[in-house]
Amino acid sequence: MRAGWAQTTITPPVGISLAGFGARKEGARGIHDHLYARALVLEEAGRYIALALCDLCEVDTPFVGTVRARVQKVTGIPGSQVMVAATHTHAAPATFALYSTSPDPQWLGVLGDRVADAVVAASRNIAPVTLAIGQGHEGSVAHNRRHADGPVDSTLTVLRGDCPGKPPGLLVHYACHPTVLGPDNLLISRDYVGFVVDAVERATGGWAMFANGACGDINVGHSADRSALGLPIPGRTFERAEALGRRLADEAVRVLGSAQPVEAPHDGRRGVLASGARSLRLPLRQTPSMEDSEELVRTLRRHLRELELAAAAEDALTAARLELVYAELAWDWVRQRGTLMEEPVEVQAFAIGDVALVALPGEFFAESGLRLRERSPFQHTIPIGYADGGVGYVPPASAFAEGGYETRLAPWSRVAPEAEALVIGAAVDLLRELRDG
Repeated sequence: MRAGWAQTTITPPVGISLAGFGARKEGARGIHDHLYARALVLEEAGRYIALALCDLCEVDTPFVGTVRARVQKVTGIPGSQVMVAATHTHAAPATFALYSTSPDPQWLGVLGDRVADAVVAASRNIAPVTLAIGQGHEGSVAHNRRHADGPVDSTLTVLRGDCPGKPPGLLVHYACHPTVLGPDNLLISRDYVGFVVDAVERATGGWAMFANGACGDINVGHSADRSALGLPIPGRTFERAEALGRRLADEAVRVLGSAQPVEAPHDGRRGVLASGARSLRLPLRQTPSMEDSEELVRTLRRHLRELELAAAAEDALTAARLELVYAELAWDWVRQRGTLMEEPVEVQAFAIGDVALVALPGEFFAESGLRLRERSPFQHTIPIGYADGGVGYVPPASAFAEGGYETRLAPWSRVAPEAEALVIGAAVDLLRELRDG
């Protein structure tokens, strides 16, 4: 097998709108650390797979298509064998409309080419490689933000590639929202992800990339509702982002000490590398009428004004503001949806010996990632969130009865309760297909 890795800078200009928080109304005032697209290309017996991980909040299907088309045109690697994912930092610009923030067309126009350029450079830098994989656990960084005792995937995985005469290439995988920094942050940044990558590179003398996991309900321990309102939350600082990033980096370096060789398939029915994809159409949730949505917003606005005039308690005001925000978001989605009843998505998977990478096209909960691992026929399964599309939150069906931020109707929370089972089921079927050759 051969491998190559490379990176390109994708830092946007200062002043650009940042994605991830509706409460943030200003553009970027500066650059704390640069954003990158990092690519890994593997080749065996003439078959290629390519993984591009970008310091972005989200990627949607058209953007992924742009990257794939350029990679295929320049390198000949089929677009179907290219996986594109975002690290999900909320201190990067949007690549499609999020939180009423539209992408900057000039920057977006060159972004796809830059991401593709990283894959192209990696493909031109391939050399014989030996792969090893290690798994550890870091349970103090990620927290279930919906339930204190809810599921958390604390697994930290490191895939290491060693090429003669080159520094090692490292893929670090962990599932946690990169939202240490909050709506008040106006500096472009990779959030804790950047500190992980930089610390691993310093400690190993190698090159590193970071893939996020199924972390739709997982962050570093703060309220999603307070973030939605832009309320202050202690500890959302670069200092804490660095501390948490270093904690993850320390575990990644420790894991490397016990990493084991990636094993080839034992039955010989397929090569070391394999890839595949399934196309699905996810049903969308029922929505209220345009008239009912608008009337609810008017009612909640009146209610909030009445509370403000009456100098109501802060808790009551906060609750009223939150309900109004969610009603406005639901109304926004009703306007956008039109007659749309379902949404196409792709579930993609790569097999690298006894390791599987699975692209999840949105924000899946930790329990979904854990269940995918349990049902996978591969020894090591790495669910990569925010990959190959941006369908928004895809909660398990049971989460809808509980309510909460991730299930409230909005442009980024629109699929029906049965969508999660459809995606995970398709992913498991695909993995079994890849295993059986």
